[in-house]
Amino acid sequence: MPVAYCVGPIKDNQVDRSYCLVEAVGYNVGLDDWRQFCAAACARRYLSPNVEDVITVENQFGYVTGVSIIRTGHSDTYGRLLDVPVFVVISAANTRGVCNALLGHVVATARNRNCGFVRVARLEPSNWPGSSEVSHGDDRGLLIPVQ
Repeated sequence: MPVAYCVGPIKDNQVDRSYCLVEAVGYNVGLDDWRQFCAAACARRYLSPNVEDVITVENQFGYVTGVSIIRTGHSDTYGRLLDVPVFVVISAANTRGVCNALLGHVVATARNRNCGFVRVARLEPSNWPGSSEVSHGDDRGLLIPVQ
């Protein structure tokens, strides 16, 4: 049976539910900080190429099964790219499907923003957006060409 997912910008009712994913992988951000981080994203009506956007995947039962943070960036080596410092997927039955849904949205966003690559950061708590310890450079994650 095919499973459909709703993928898009985070909604107010998904903020607390998506926090469980962020917390589960060890990012050192509290619930209040997560709420504050998401507040600006929820207040915007449209995705913005100049700020961080929070993207969620919700299954047919209303569970948030994926979350990512995206922002347009620049690399001296690769040019304009879509930076994804957070990419978290969790599913008991269809991890691949959730991952494909989220990655498909991310790649489509990169294409719409005229990015040549998507850079998905390694899962490291220090890669949290705004952290002073964020590792910079082209070797900090997986590069996916956008066609």
